[in-house]
Amino acid sequence: MSNVPERLIDDESRKHLQTRFEKEMKGDVTIDLFTGEGEENADYVEFTTKVLTELSEIDSRIKINKFSIDSDEAKKRDLETSPSLTLAWDKGYKIEYWGAPAGYETGGLIETILYVSAESSGLSNDVVESLNYLDKEVKLYSFGTPTCPYCPQSAVLNHKIAIEKKGLVRSVCIEANENMELSQKFNVSSVPQQNINDDLESTTVGVQPEATYIDQVLSYGSTKYEELKKFKEEKDAKSSELTDNPDYPVILTDTSFNAAIKKYPFIVVDCWAEWCGPCKMLSPIIDELAKEQAGNFVFGKLDTDHNPVTSNQFGIRSIPTLLVFKDGEKVGQIVGAKPKAALLKEVESFR
Repeated sequence: MSNVPERLIDDESRKHLQTRFEKEMKGDVTIDLFTGEGEENADYVEFTTKVLTELSEIDSRIKINKFSIDSDEAKKRDLETSPSLTLAWDKGYKIEYWGAPAGYETGGLIETILYVSAESSGLSNDVVESLNYLDKEVKLYSFGTPTCPYCPQSAVLNHKIAIEKKGLVRSVCIEANENMELSQKFNVSSVPQQNINDDLESTTVGVQPEATYIDQVLSYGSTKYEELKKFKEEKDAKSSELTDNPDYPVILTDTSFNAAIKKYPFIVVDCWAEWCGPCKMLSPIIDELAKEQAGNFVFGKLDTDHNPVTSNQFGIRSIPTLLVFKDGEKVGQIVGAKPKAALLKEVESFR
């Protein structure tokens, strides 16, 4: 007897998804579903089939093809787990789920569908710049379980890397409980867990800081990794200098903060952290404004996780927070990500 509900997506969720798909989907996304027969995986197969069918009913641009896990097509894609699915294989992407994308992973699947439909990774300019150095094939594993709220973040980051480097990066989200042999091989005891190129030495557990993880991926996938490291070190060193009229956000620390607010007559400090989604949304806006306002006023960036003294001094409890200083004194504070025009208008109000 099936343990899968007759309907997985309720009416309210269907309406929400329909609105979101209409607003955010840019093109068709083909999902190829691979299944086999057997009582042990019957519920997983039924769940995956139902959730994909219901998503395609909500938006016809989500197109589902079905194959046997024993088919030549499955062998060509190196798939053995039933159910498994691949996204936009027809467009050259290598994005896969081994096992049912249930629980929190369903949300991660929906996020990935939207990124694939736009054929855009949504990664920051700095990350994209770094990934331009990736020139070797890389396989990224993300182990997760349906009850882990952090696992989709790990899987989606891998998928975004695979979108940005189409054809070079293979991203596989693995349901740990349905793939016990693989989980045992990689000593999975806590999720999310990430592995690169089947190398046990690459294991990381928990959601990784984006910059750190991208650097690890590049250490496996770039023949120019050492060149990239040197370039980034030089760039970071330059960005940390308190130069006159910088056209980029100056990187500030607990050590340099006081000198910066004294040097620049008007400076806006973006307090952020690597794990903060809204911070990443705001970052390219800060970069643009820093360039456009060079000679007018200055932007700085303070990583709150690595600079607790300054963060505590100014009572930073929510990020992103922008601290506004005029002639060395704090004159304003802006909390949350805002559109470029609105942010600039609010900053100007403190001048």
